[in-house]
Amino acid sequence: MPRGLFVDAPQHAILADYTDAPLPAGQVRFRTEFAAVKHGTMFHIFSGESPFQAQRFDPALRLFVHTPADAPNAAPGFVGQFIGNMAVGQVTEVGAGVADFQPGDRVYCYGPVAETVTKPAAALHHLPPELSLADAVCLDPALYAYGAVRDARITLGDTVAVSGMGAIGLCVIQLLARAGCAQIVAVDPLPKRRALAARYGATATVDPAAEDVGLAVRRLLGRPADVAIEASGSYRALYGAMRSVGQCARIVTLGYYKGDHSSLPLGAEWHHNRLELISSMPVWDNPSREAPLWDLARLEATVVDFFRRGWLTADGIADPIVPFAQAADAFLHTFQDPADAIKLCVRF
Repeated sequence: MPRGLFVDAPQHAILADYTDAPLPAGQVRFRTEFAAVKHGTMFHIFSGESPFQAQRFDPALRLFVHTPADAPNAAPGFVGQFIGNMAVGQVTEVGAGVADFQPGDRVYCYGPVAETVTKPAAALHHLPPELSLADAVCLDPALYAYGAVRDARITLGDTVAVSGMGAIGLCVIQLLARAGCAQIVAVDPLPKRRALAARYGATATVDPAAEDVGLAVRRLLGRPADVAIEASGSYRALYGAMRSVGQCARIVTLGYYKGDHSSLPLGAEWHHNRLELISSMPVWDNPSREAPLWDLARLEATVVDFFRRGWLTADGIADPIVPFAQAADAFLHTFQDPADAIKLCVRF
């Protein structure tokens, strides 16, 4: 019987057995080789502090609305669900009517950390031979990073401050370096992440626990940054991003914010420097700001091409990589102490 990484109680995870049902028409099943967890979103919901805890997002209203306590989706922190973000593997079975995939094909998709994954054929993608397994599971953070860089309207020679050196922020650094930014300041409290940002092309780094980000960025650049990209999901970091840029500058956010927002005083630099704040979210049925020339399918295809060309790499981001038997312990350890992890990956 296959097993998967499963939330069995609030803020607790185990490896649990499950049963694969007979494969329906139009679906594909694969045996997983490699999978990854999405730290920001997963840990946010797992913590029990998500807006989804007592609310649901109404797609017609585009609003969060109250969810009754006895509603099926009201269980706190993913309880009763499998954990995962992206998975890669080899097709073992195809349902009736599937023509694009055959047993033996290597594929990737959004999926759980589980020994088998079953998806509609339309949700699967063939794994390009140029991509490593780690590259494939980093296509998700790369998509968010690329969407943010496009929303930031980066121009050759710009100076940019980037806060939050998780998987998304580190992809942002790679893309900014490729885009020809003159100077890139990476902001993160963890030395390991700052070092990786410098390896990817950041021209300077700042520890926000040791320095005032706004003052440090001005010292390093000799002036305020032209643009800030905030990828941490921390309100305090968002305020630091606002302090790092000059008048009428642009701040692009892609973090999933939670917790106390009192550290975001909108009466200070936000108001007096007339800043522009942009939320970057390429999914959730949000159209591209560059539609119709750009849409989600084109963003996804372009990110795959960047990995093919070597313009993006998961080398260093996929860390740690643990065997499946250790997945539950590694997930809980990373949730409780993220200092040594960037993107938790599981090898089967």
